[in-house]
Amino acid sequence: MRKILVISCIIISTLFADNPPKHEFRAAWVATAWALDFPRSNWSTSAMQTEISEALDALQEAEFNAVIFQVRPGCDAFYNSAYEPWSHHLTGTSGEAPSPYFDPLQTWIDGAHQRNMELHAWFNPYRVSTSSNLNSLHSTHVYHEHPEWLLSVGAMAGIEQEDPFSDPMSGFRDLRESIILDPGKAVVREYVIDVFMDVVNNYDVDGVHMDDYFYPYGGMDGEDSPTFSAEPRGFTNISDWRRDNVNLLVEGLYDSIQAVKPWVKSGVSPFGIWKNGVPAGIVGTSSYYDLYCDPVAWLEAGTVDYITPQLYWEHGGGQDYGILMPWWAETILSNNRHLYVGHAPYRMTDWHNWPATELPRQVRRNRNTEGCQGSVYFRLRSGIMNNPKGFLDSLRNDLYRYPAIAPTMSWKDDIPPNPPDNVSFGINAESNQLTWSLPEAAEDGDSPRRIVIYRSDTYPVDPLDPSRIYAIISGDSTQYECEAGGDYFYAISALDRLHNESDIVQIAPSQIDFAQEPTSPILFSNYPNPFNPSTTIHYNLWDYSEVSISIFDMSGRSIRNFNQSYTRSGKISWDGANESGHPVSAGIYLCRLETQGVQTSIKLVLLK
Repeated sequence: MRKILVISCIIISTLFADNPPKHEFRAAWVATAWALDFPRSNWSTSAMQTEISEALDALQEAEFNAVIFQVRPGCDAFYNSAYEPWSHHLTGTSGEAPSPYFDPLQTWIDGAHQRNMELHAWFNPYRVSTSSNLNSLHSTHVYHEHPEWLLSVGAMAGIEQEDPFSDPMSGFRDLRESIILDPGKAVVREYVIDVFMDVVNNYDVDGVHMDDYFYPYGGMDGEDSPTFSAEPRGFTNISDWRRDNVNLLVEGLYDSIQAVKPWVKSGVSPFGIWKNGVPAGIVGTSSYYDLYCDPVAWLEAGTVDYITPQLYWEHGGGQDYGILMPWWAETILSNNRHLYVGHAPYRMTDWHNWPATELPRQVRRNRNTEGCQGSVYFRLRSGIMNNPKGFLDSLRNDLYRYPAIAPTMSWKDDIPPNPPDNVSFGINAESNQLTWSLPEAAEDGDSPRRIVIYRSDTYPVDPLDPSRIYAIISGDSTQYECEAGGDYFYAISALDRLHNESDIVQIAPSQIDFAQEPTSPILFSNYPNPFNPSTTIHYNLWDYSEVSISIFDMSGRSIRNFNQSYTRSGKISWDGANESGHPVSAGIYLCRLETQGVQTSIKLVLLK
């Protein structure tokens, strides 16, 4: 018996320790460079629209709450841009809009928001093109219009073009000559920020996201020396100048967003090692020395809202996940920003052949590390939707088995919305309908962006328990059809755009609408349950009738009887005593309602 008790305690402790958090960022990267994730169809508008719908359905089913969609893989656009031509990946021809016309970014935004997911627009800041034939680019492409902005940085040996993201640790990112926009030119930085802001100003995106392609992975060999000489800004060290070029871009973008839509999040996904040797035991290519970008400087300056370092390594070795991730978490937490780890589930099925346990281990480690608020997975079709080694199944059935609310950002907004008004709950045999009215805007002008519905078999509902989140729906909704059957209690709240949550409105049993006509008797769950010393039980009938309600112990012995005559709804209270008025012992009891030959029952738990 002692052994069984110990094993049971271990199992219970494990379940509670592994309970998903209530607030967690859950996203997938959708790569359009080389059409890796989208579009996979043969440039057909209807097929691309179907792809978007199917991808978002798959993410929604796995309880993802965000999508990071690549809108600018190389100075071209997956949206109606005022600055750059349509991407050749959409139609096969640079500058040619989809026909029949549709706007992919707008379609992704609409689809994500309909499913109550965030949409972050992902930009490559400096890559000129993913085309193998630069001369075929549209005449309005920057390659043709501004050759003076371009910087050729020589051949980089390494991996095959069709899998350009395969091995970010190798330092060899591309076989071809690399042509980028020159980060040292002020006019280039202004242009890139204008491209970002074109999307921010004209689309309802929740965030903008910059990837890790700053200076090339193959390194620099003085190709930008003429720009350094022409625009040094007081620097004498070219490496420090290059890092400042990137800092100015990140800062300029952040300030521009704050000026027009301060609720839009700004994030960057740098290479996963900041400096070689930091923290101790970590070796390899680094953001600081090799790519000339300094994420720690952005954090200290407050010019990003979140960092998504690409931690594409296992536990152990010179790029140990178990060392790198906690270092990032501590660094980002100390600067009051968010860490959403970039994961590489595709490495379970490429030549790395990671074990099926590696990614779940990483997610669990994130959750047990203060300062880590979520995960982003590279990438949609090779890492998520192809279900490598059952990883998508593990998300659906275990790690993401409950919905999660995206983390709040107090430095952007900490004022919650007002809660839903006039909340009511009605029950019949077909459905349980929750209704409410929308509240007035909060003091900062925010109205509900989403509604959270909680459900529990006990009252009151615990809103801190993520397993009680029943649904997250659109903020302009005023009703929700809950599944019929079961004895449940509900609570409801509102979220604003940045996921600040209103007060929780508990729907007490006394607020349940018993006027709706059921087609069979309903015996509602008692409250409280467990109880001591007394509990109340509501019932509802399909017609006026005599009712017998009895309490039995688990052996079937009658404990107490209550008779109600000619009624359609009502309640009884039991004080835990038998017919003689003597208290009964603690335990599980059965409450049975009988009317016109029909019976229904519930269980009661009496505590002492």
